[in-house]
Amino acid sequence: MDIFLLMGQSNMAGRGLLEDVEPIRDERIRVFQRGRWALAEEPLHHDRPTAGIGLAMSFARAVLDADPGNDIGLVPRAVGSTPLDRWMPGADLYEGALAAADEAAMNGTIKAVLWHQGEHDSKAETDASSYSHRFTRMMTTLRERLDAPSLPVIFGELGSYLAARPDFPHYRIVNAELRKIPDTLPHSALVSAEGLTDKGDSLHYDGRSLRTFGQRYAAAYLRLNRND
Repeated sequence: MDIFLLMGQSNMAGRGLLEDVEPIRDERIRVFQRGRWALAEEPLHHDRPTAGIGLAMSFARAVLDADPGNDIGLVPRAVGSTPLDRWMPGADLYEGALAAADEAAMNGTIKAVLWHQGEHDSKAETDASSYSHRFTRMMTTLRERLDAPSLPVIFGELGSYLAARPDFPHYRIVNAELRKIPDTLPHSALVSAEGLTDKGDSLHYDGRSLRTFGQRYAAAYLRLNRND
């Protein structure tokens, strides 16, 4: 299998309503849960009772449409409301994701990391303004631990709808930091969130937007592969 590691907070886990989009079911898409592979079906994550549609299924379908050679394996590790600090080397979520990746890789090859996070780090300016440095260090270390120095890393912008949330005052700084990362982290790509909409809470992408976001992640991943 071509295996993709899903990391970040709630917008990677997915909070889109299941009834808002058609389900994606494909025998070529598997999910790694509780130490075993199963046919992928949303929600992929179970970090919260509100977990639903995410971006990974439409990502997988788009990658398969472009290159149907291998089955796809998704390793869901995102957890809602988590700061980047919990994803740094030595922290619990980083170490858990690494252990899951090592176990999953016994049945295939880790092909990329899909990341979406940063809302939590928009609360404090010190966290927001240091985001690109900390993220680059974390992903560089993750690549070293996985013995994959050129592992593609795909990450998405924060939604502009956060402007309506006074509790995330520095999201624009995080987005500016995200735009710096491809210059400091080779084999990485930023995915635009332009035109994507929230589910009514000014915090989480809706199901239709997540389907589009996943397709954009796939396009970025395929571009990186072509360039390599």
